[in-house]
Amino acid sequence: MPAHEPRPSTGRTEIHDAARGALPEALLVYAVVSGITWLLSRFQAESLLRTHLHLVVGTLFLVTALRCADRLPGGPARYGLALGGLLADEPPQPASDTSASDSPRLIWLRRALSNFVRELAVALGVCSAVFPAFIFGFYLWHAPTRPFVWAPDRDLPAYALTQILVVGLPEEGFFRGYLQGRLEDAWPRYTRILGARVAWRAWLLQAALFALLHVAVDYNPARLAVFFPGLLFGWLRALRGGVGAAILVHAACNLLSDVLIRGWL
Repeated sequence: MPAHEPRPSTGRTEIHDAARGALPEALLVYAVVSGITWLLSRFQAESLLRTHLHLVVGTLFLVTALRCADRLPGGPARYGLALGGLLADEPPQPASDTSASDSPRLIWLRRALSNFVRELAVALGVCSAVFPAFIFGFYLWHAPTRPFVWAPDRDLPAYALTQILVVGLPEEGFFRGYLQGRLEDAWPRYTRILGARVAWRAWLLQAALFALLHVAVDYNPARLAVFFPGLLFGWLRALRGGVGAAILVHAACNLLSDVLIRGWL
């Protein structure tokens, strides 16, 4: 979805219809998806499921987000799920953006690449601002007893791609795309936070629900800490009008955590 633009416009009646029942719907969908995720995690002793658990859960998240958003006014694009037309059609662009000789495929590719470059630039900027504090906090919390050693995953490019496509994309699509969007429909009261127009109640609740699911799956109260990355990803969603930059930052955070754990612990 184009950067920092508001959701695609819909009529006043459609907006009112979208808001009706948004909160119970969002919580019901979250409960169902969380329940299925919990059940899948309990059966991961099965070798096939253990090997492909993240892929199965990721597919559940992404398909649910797209299907639920598709039946609402504005469709997936209104909930930040278009990704430059990669996952869903975007609103028509001004005629001046294209020439008469451009093919639809070329137009789509140009928009998708332009969107990716913008989101990547924002993601890199956010990472450069946040990661030094994250590394310092990691060091203070874990108090490693040995010097840092560069020992990343043996296939780092494949691991990074997995974090983008199998983890970042589905989780951001579901939590920051559909879920945060539906909670905004229910609570359309916005405030300005660091340049982003944020529906603060929706922003806080989606991060809390994100953390609760991690705890339910891992049975580890320390997983509640993902509430804070959830706030960052939700803020990025509000800032950019889509989940593109949030996907990249999410994947980068997971990658950094893995590198720090391997290097210090």
